[in-house]
Amino acid sequence: MSNDGRVGMPRVVLAVDTSTLHESVAVIVAGEVRAERLVYQSRGHGPGVLDDIHGALADAGVTLADVEAFVSGLGPGSFTGARIALATLKGLALATGRPLFGARTTEALLRALPGQRVLALIDARRHEVYADGADLAAPWVGPPAELMARLPDGAPPVLLGSGARIYADALRAARPDVIIPADLSLHVPRAALLLGAIDWASPPALATLEPTYVRKSDAEITYPDGFPDVMGGLSNA
Repeated sequence: MSNDGRVGMPRVVLAVDTSTLHESVAVIVAGEVRAERLVYQSRGHGPGVLDDIHGALADAGVTLADVEAFVSGLGPGSFTGARIALATLKGLALATGRPLFGARTTEALLRALPGQRVLALIDARRHEVYADGADLAAPWVGPPAELMARLPDGAPPVLLGSGARIYADALRAARPDVIIPADLSLHVPRAALLLGAIDWASPPALATLEPTYVRKSDAEITYPDGFPDVMGGLSNA
């Protein structure tokens, strides 16, 4: 807690994001990144997340018992990936009795270049992007060209994220003045940067933390009235 009574950042924080193909684990001690692991998982995330968490804690010279708060990236991104970090940290939060906070994965990209008009784009597959930031009122998903048409005139946005790199040609064709940095590290959501979006004074209940999907799942699209059960009826369960 700060000297004026406001709740400040806990001394030791463990942050994890697995919403994209880049797994990010960070240990922040006294406001500084003490250890960080960025691992490209071409086949998706799995049990290795726990190994990287323990490895990062060891690199930082702390133990799980020292962690005072957890932060999870909530997506948007991979439906499965977004759940892995959240489920893993929910388990650790329950085991240690420490609070768990969540922030959209796009928040990490939006904070990669402070002071600039950043638009975070994460590949949503199907030739679409998840978009957040700049002049968008809320996270959005759709084709890159349609996204560019939604943006008002003004200073060209800086596009960061896997969606910016994969659909660079389509984005530039729709709006030639956009800026897409060549530095690949800027396009990876770093879990440590999620901390800038956290309200430490209001720890949420674990049950209220859910992934940010933006787009409906394939099952919801295929079965809008519910899932068929074995008896040929419909179930919304």
